[in-house]
Amino acid sequence: MNRVHIEFQRVQTWLFAVPRLRAMVGANTLLGETLRVELPQLARQNGRWSLAPIASHTNYPAADSNDPLKDHDNPAVDAQDGILSRDGGHFEAQFVSGAQKFAEEARRLIQERLPGLRFRVTIDGKDLEKSRVHLSTELPVLAPCEWTGRGLASAIIEQGNERPAVSLDVERRHQAAKKSEEGRARDLASLLISMTNLKGLQRPQDLDELVGKGYLALIQADGNGVGSAAAGKCDSDRAAFFHRNRVLLRRALQQAINTHCLSNGKAPLILLMLGGDDLSIVCRAEIALPFVVTLCKELDQSQSDNSNFKLTLGVGVVIAKPNVPIYRLHEVAEQLVSSAKRRSRSFGGKDARSVIDWAVYTTAWADDPVEVRRRDWLCGTSQELRILSQRPLDVLGEGLDTLQGLVSGAAKLNNVPRSQLHYLVDQLSRGRTLSEMAFEELSLEAKVFNEAGVSRVWKPTSNNGPWLTELFDLFEVFEIARLGKSA
Repeated sequence: MNRVHIEFQRVQTWLFAVPRLRAMVGANTLLGETLRVELPQLARQNGRWSLAPIASHTNYPAADSNDPLKDHDNPAVDAQDGILSRDGGHFEAQFVSGAQKFAEEARRLIQERLPGLRFRVTIDGKDLEKSRVHLSTELPVLAPCEWTGRGLASAIIEQGNERPAVSLDVERRHQAAKKSEEGRARDLASLLISMTNLKGLQRPQDLDELVGKGYLALIQADGNGVGSAAAGKCDSDRAAFFHRNRVLLRRALQQAINTHCLSNGKAPLILLMLGGDDLSIVCRAEIALPFVVTLCKELDQSQSDNSNFKLTLGVGVVIAKPNVPIYRLHEVAEQLVSSAKRRSRSFGGKDARSVIDWAVYTTAWADDPVEVRRRDWLCGTSQELRILSQRPLDVLGEGLDTLQGLVSGAAKLNNVPRSQLHYLVDQLSRGRTLSEMAFEELSLEAKVFNEAGVSRVWKPTSNNGPWLTELFDLFEVFEIARLGKSA
C-alpha cells in the first residue's frame, strides 16, 4: 500500500493575488471544492487506481452532532474509503494500487483548477512533483487582464455596470464567487455562510461597497500550538484532534456572525477563507474588534476546563482605507498574527488564551508595523521610557489590559467631547507630567474615564522600568468606528 499526500503552500498569498473582493471569494471556493470534493471524487474512481480502506477506520471520529457542517465532515466515513485527510490545506489517501497514476492525475487537476497555487505531492514521503506554476493556454491577444495586468484578456465578465476583459484565471474565480453567492458552492466557507444570517443578506460586489464611507478591516486568525499538539499522534488520534478543532471553530464562527450581522440589508462582513483552525475575514472596521471578542468568547465557552488541549487563536487585525492594496493589508495582518502568537506561546495548558494584535492606518499605505511602533510608541529616555500601547493583548478578560475590556470601556466614552480626547492623547508623547496635568484638567463631562476604567494616565511596568498607558489603546478602539466619517 502507498500513501499519497498533497500539501497546498502559501495559500493566503495565492488567495489575495487578484485584489478584487469577488475574485478572493471565488479563489477560496475553488480551493475548497478542489480539496474537499474534487480530489476525493478523483481518488474514489476505480480503474487505474484503487483506494485501501483504513483498517482502524472505526477509531476515527464520526460527524459531530453539534457541528454546523455535520453533514459534510465525517472522518470515519472517509477513512472507511481510504481517505485520511481533506482539510486544512492537506489531502492524504491510502492506495492498494495505482498511487503513482493518481498522484500524476491529481497534479494535473490542481494545475488546471488552481493555476498559480504552489503545492507539493509526495508518495510515502518521497516527492513526486515539486510545486510548479501552471502556464496558461490562453490564445494570444493584445490586451492584458484589466484587473491584474497579468495574463491575457481572454474573457468578459459582468460586475455591476462594468464589463472588464480579464484572464481565464480571473474568470474562473469570478464564476466561483457567483456560484458561492447562489448557494451552490461546496467549500466550507460557503456551506457555513448558508447556515448564518449572511445567507439572506445582499453581498457587496467590491470593498468600497462593503465599507461605504468607513474603513476596511482584514481579520486573520490562526490556532495557537495546533501543529505541535498534533505531533506524535497516531493517524486516528490526529484525525480526531483536527476534527474537534474544526468543529469548535465553526461553531464559534457561526455564533459570532449571527451576533454581528443583522438579518436584513447588506452584509457587513465577508468570510474569505475558512480552513481547519484558521480563517480570513474582511469587514467594516467598526465591527472588527467586537467580532473578535465574540468569536473568542464563544470558542472559550464551548470548551471544558479539563480539555487536554484548549483551542485558542492568534489574531491579527489591520484597519485601513479600502484603497490600500489588499495584498499589503494581508502582509501586515500576517505580521500581527505572528506577534500575537509569540505572546500566546508564553502561556500553555489551562492558561492558554487567545491573543490579538491590531494596527490602524489612516494613510494611503500600510507601513511596517514594527517600524511604526518603534517610531511612534516609544517616548522619553532610557531613564524614563514611556510606552504608548500595550499590544499584543489577551482577547478576553476584564480591565483595560484586554481587548474585551477596551471594547467595553470605549463604549462608555460616547458622550465625551472628542476634542478633549484628542487633546489628552496628543499629550501622551510629550511627557508624563504634561499628560497627567491634561488628564486632571479635563472637564467634569470627560470624567467618565473613571467609568471606563481609567483612574490614572501612567502605570509602572516594574521597579525603575518603563511606564505604560492604557489611554492610547482605549482611544484608538473608540475612534475606529468614526474613521472616515464626519464629526
